[in-house]
Amino acid sequence: MKIATLQFSPQLGLVDENIARADSILSSCSSSLHDLDLLVLPELAFTGYNHPSLQSITPYLEPTAAGPSTRWAIRTARRLGCLVTVGYPELFSSTPPPPSKLKPTMLNLGPEPETYYSLTAYNSTVTLNPRGEVVAHYRKTHLYYTDEVWAQESPDGFTTTALNFPPKERTSAHADAESLRAGVVTHTTTQAICMDLNPRHFVPCPPPSALCKHVLATETTLLALSTAWLTHLPSSALLSQPAEFDMDTLAYWCNALEPLIDGDREVICVFANRCGEEAGRVVPNVLAEDEEERDGDGAGVRYAGSSWIGKVGGGRGKLVVGGILGRSEEAVLVVEV
Repeated sequence: MKIATLQFSPQLGLVDENIARADSILSSCSSSLHDLDLLVLPELAFTGYNHPSLQSITPYLEPTAAGPSTRWAIRTARRLGCLVTVGYPELFSSTPPPPSKLKPTMLNLGPEPETYYSLTAYNSTVTLNPRGEVVAHYRKTHLYYTDEVWAQESPDGFTTTALNFPPKERTSAHADAESLRAGVVTHTTTQAICMDLNPRHFVPCPPPSALCKHVLATETTLLALSTAWLTHLPSSALLSQPAEFDMDTLAYWCNALEPLIDGDREVICVFANRCGEEAGRVVPNVLAEDEEERDGDGAGVRYAGSSWIGKVGGGRGKLVVGGILGRSEEAVLVVEV
């Protein structure tokens, strides 16, 4: 399989500009994307991640598999002839509650001051095939602090989908169903989002984690994680060595994957992170030992980059990093696995 991740630095709320930036990066390496099977983008790829409130993110919520992010994924999947996964903020429902149910915390979205709506929103990913069809949709199960101000936990928990990867000569958007079935490679695929890799609310639990337990139980062969994973490296370190990956972040990810690394079944892993910095709500670093570091430094948030693609498991504690990007690189990582 030929898999790619697009790592870049989307700006908060600048959806059109972020889409244009993603297209520009893909265009700059178009020759390496020939015969691509899967492209994975980060969490909340085009809206930015660090929204400080429900009011902040509401203008950017997208209808289920029907907003700007999905439309971009459809165009890109058709153009590249591959599956495309993109993270987006999903608006599942928006209904005016009866007057007896009005609460001060409900969001005023209507034209009149007394018009209030109760929102149900999720931090989601959607996957499109080369025919522009939705083949997978996932909602984040373990919410991070930033998510909790606007999103709900997935009511379905972790999910697994059989994703089909047709031979490249048959991935035309006009190919018939019989042609697509011939020679198809199917991967049992678990998609996850960032905090899903951790215990729920960071409450310690014995290994394996809930996500790893699900991957093992479902005999997953492809794990795709879209992330907006933070780093506590200072800006100076990110800017001075942009092509160096964040070793602490990679070590943390690999430690979380240890049950899969020690497993008998080989699992392809795709970690699609973003890079760059965002202002806004500063989240605590619950893993820091120093109290001041736990409280944050008041300078917004910085992202670890370091997207990687590889394989784990298959006996003998195997971990193979097929390719990895730097902590501040805006680029496409392409790996044959």
